[in-house]
Amino acid sequence: MSSLIALIKLPERSFQRRFRLVTGMTPLEYVHTLSLEEAKHLLETTTLPIEAIAEQVGYEDAAFFGRLFLRKVQLSAPQYRRRFGGLREALMQVG
Repeated sequence: MSSLIALIKLPERSFQRRFRLVTGMTPLEYVHTLSLEEAKHLLETTTLPIEAIAEQVGYEDAAFFGRLFLRKVQLSAPQYRRRFGGLREALMQVG
């Protein structure tokens, strides 16, 4: 994050305040949101192990990823996969 702040040449506090005004979330919340959306996509469309998905979307600690996923999505990653894993494939067959 510090390299981004240095690139745009704003004080960190100003950057965070402006970012929140535009997006409604902190830069870190935004990064987590993007990562979790990618993880959800991978859970829906692949059979990769949860640990591999966590690493692929930027989390070295699979346990932290699991806790974050549960807190933000209200389902654990395995529960999410069971519920939505075949959804995209089923929709593609209908369309």
